[in-house]
Amino acid sequence: MDVEWLDLEELEEKEDIEMCEAEKRWLEVKSKEWEAEGIKKGIEQGIEQGIEQGVELGQVLLYKTMLRNGMSVNEISKVCSISVENLKRVLSN
Repeated sequence: MDVEWLDLEELEEKEDIEMCEAEKRWLEVKSKEWEAEGIKKGIEQGIEQGIEQGVELGQVLLYKTMLRNGMSVNEISKVCSISVENLKRVLSN
C-alpha cells in the first residue's frame, strides 16, 4: 500500500511539472501574440495621429496663405467655419 501511495504521489508531481511546463509554453505563445497585437494597434494609432496632424498642418497653411493674400481673419473665419478666437489661436502657434 505504501508503494502504491508513493507511486501516486510521484505521478501527481510529474503531472504538476508537466502542467507548469504547458502553462509556461502557453504563456510564451500568448505573450508573443499579445505583443504583435500591441504593435499593430500602436502602428494604427500612429498612422491616425499622423493623418490628423497632417490635416491640421494643411489647414494652418491654408489660413496663412489666405491672410497673405489679403483676406481678413473675419473673412477666413466665415469661409472656413472656424471661430475667430480659434483661428487667432491657431495662427499664433
